[in-house]
Amino acid sequence: MRGIRKDFYTLLVFLCVFASPAFGQMSYKISNLGPLSTSGQAIPTDMNNSGQIVGKSANHAFLWSNGTKTDLGTLGGGLSVANAINNMGQIVGDSTTANGEMHAFLWQHGAMTDLGLPGENSSAHGINDLGEIVGSISGKNIRGGAILWTGGKRVLLGDLGPSGSGSTAMAVNAKGEVAGVSSGLGANSGGVVRAVVWVSGAIKDIGTLGGKHSTATAINYQGEVVGWSEMSDQSTHAFSWQGGAMRDLGKLPGGVAAAGSGSQAVAINATGEVVGSSLDSKGNSKAVIWQAGKIMDLNNMTARTSGQVFTRAIAINDRGQILVEEQVTPEVSTKSFLLSPRNVR
Repeated sequence: MRGIRKDFYTLLVFLCVFASPAFGQMSYKISNLGPLSTSGQAIPTDMNNSGQIVGKSANHAFLWSNGTKTDLGTLGGGLSVANAINNMGQIVGDSTTANGEMHAFLWQHGAMTDLGLPGENSSAHGINDLGEIVGSISGKNIRGGAILWTGGKRVLLGDLGPSGSGSTAMAVNAKGEVAGVSSGLGANSGGVVRAVVWVSGAIKDIGTLGGKHSTATAINYQGEVVGWSEMSDQSTHAFSWQGGAMRDLGKLPGGVAAAGSGSQAVAINATGEVVGSSLDSKGNSKAVIWQAGKIMDLNNMTARTSGQVFTRAIAINDRGQILVEEQVTPEVSTKSFLLSPRNVR
């Protein structure tokens, strides 16, 4: 009996250890963000360290804070979307105006301020904790150019050239370093689209992982930039770039490599955790996180309901909370969830 009992407890311990998807790694609790939408679908786009979430619901920008959803309104038109929020609760995005133009906006203290000018279209994609805002502007028949709003001034950031090739600023850190994308001319390769950084007003092409094109999506305080790059086979790999060196973050083990897809990094926090998506061995998109250079499927780090699959990670804050999507089928609207590390309340 003692031998049987000992074997039983050994088996029980074994099962308890290996039944958990979080063995040897972080595990997350899941919060369904379905209640964000009271009319139509809510699409989150960003989150700050307080867990405030912004996005679009029923064609209007929204803020979700402490269980309350606030409609941010518009600049006079029918559409708006919030693209980013900083830790001060300031929100930036785009809205149509009464005359049908699309203008960047800043929302704070309950009011939306128009950052655009008549006769142009503009978009705000990122904001740092100093209130500096980045995005792009364009005029009639003029390709968009990256812009920084700082200290009440508009600063055009330029592009890779020739002049007017086009650029968009996606994110700015507290040092004023900006990451984004620019069109330009590559050596012996014609037109290219490249991930770039602007530091002290100067633009820098940060290169690729072997293909022609790359895109930068986010930058943290340490100046680490993430995004994705085209490979020599035209598939994409997520990358991180810092100090002049681009590092291939790879894809899920056995992940399919297909033209225009593979893995993509979309956000990075202060500790260097990166989130995005990767195709698995069956060609299905999975929400992933890179920690210490290692890629992990977030679906294996959560206790999900049967059939539930997180297909893409959208944002991560400095507390390690992650916004993810579930795309059931191409015909079905996405569902959104908040993943919180077990030690975060």
